[in-house]
Amino acid sequence: MNESHIILFGNGEIPIHESALLVLRKAKTIVCLDGGVDKLLGLGYSPNYILGDLDSLSLHPDNYDCNVIELHDQSKNDLDKGLEWCLNNNITEIILIGFSGQRDDQNMAALYSLRSFSEKLNLTMITNYSIIHCLKGQSKFNVVNGQTISLMASNSMTSITTKGLKHELDNDRLLSPGHGISNIALTKSIKIQADDWIWVFLNHIT
Repeated sequence: MNESHIILFGNGEIPIHESALLVLRKAKTIVCLDGGVDKLLGLGYSPNYILGDLDSLSLHPDNYDCNVIELHDQSKNDLDKGLEWCLNNNITEIILIGFSGQRDDQNMAALYSLRSFSEKLNLTMITNYSIIHCLKGQSKFNVVNGQTISLMASNSMTSITTKGLKHELDNDRLLSPGHGISNIALTKSIKIQADDWIWVFLNHIT
């Protein structure tokens, strides 16, 4: 298998925002993690693969019309196992949908999985509230003037520079966990430079 772009669909909050639904409508390959398949089918989409320990499926694996791959490793969550599978199958560009909501501990675990695997994979997480990236170095994003942008650093010593935001950073550190929250885009594109990994939340306009 050698595909350039797939959707990894989780068993979290069902996507209802148009940003996620548009991506699903255009998807050519959807890989579901365990019980996420039942939520995907409920939205009217069919998976190409189901991955995981398969303990959350509502039906027997043979009743799903797709490739089912059992992955056992109780030390890792479904998202980590799915991302490792993608890495082993030369899939490097992935959109993550269905990995937020319902439980706060799982939300945090998903963000840290995003952090861990962004060193090797090009990942974008789409939730019902935002589009999330984890980056190091320089990145540019197309946004909407007035859009709420939030930054969070995994290391409090991280130096960050921004261009295009209301409250600019110039080789500055985030002084508290909430310091980078709820900034505002003043242009149609923003640039962010960080010398260590940070999460960037492009919050949906509506």
